Amino acid sequence: MYRHLLVTLDGTQRAESVIPHAMDVARAMRARVTLLKVVEPASSGWGERGALGGAASASTRNAAAVERAHDYLDRVAAQLGLSGIETSCVVREGRAPREILDAAAECDADVIAMATRSRHGLNKLVFGSVAEAVLHESNLPVLLVRAA
Repeated sequence: MYRHLLVTLDGTQRAESVIPHAMDVARAMRARVTLLKVVEPASSGWGERGALGGAASASTRNAAAVERAHDYLDRVAAQLGLSGIETSCVVREGRAPREILDAAAECDADVIAMATRSRHGLNKLVFGSVAEAVLHESNLPVLLVRAA
């Protein structure tokens, strides 16, 4: 039995394809759900303002991205709440696979639920796969839903 699902989202409709499946599991097992969005750090390279201006700009972009992530997750959580599912939201900054695994441990999740794009070939080699990294590194069950 699962008591707590960690559901990863990235703000896209593809990632949201996991939501109905997670809702079904949560309802059937009377589990709670934590929604997670990871904000990748903005690069602070050299710009027209130099290193300091670039760093300040990256910090501002990160802060705005974190705020948008909170707003997004709050909207999704409200939808789950209407279905009677206890839902909380977490926004983390960093590299997605590591942050997903750390968040799962910190919130004591029983399962990680996420959508996968099923990349193949060169596309997978170049861009990697967050889902694959989580699947290989997690000691928890991982529910993967192929994104439509």
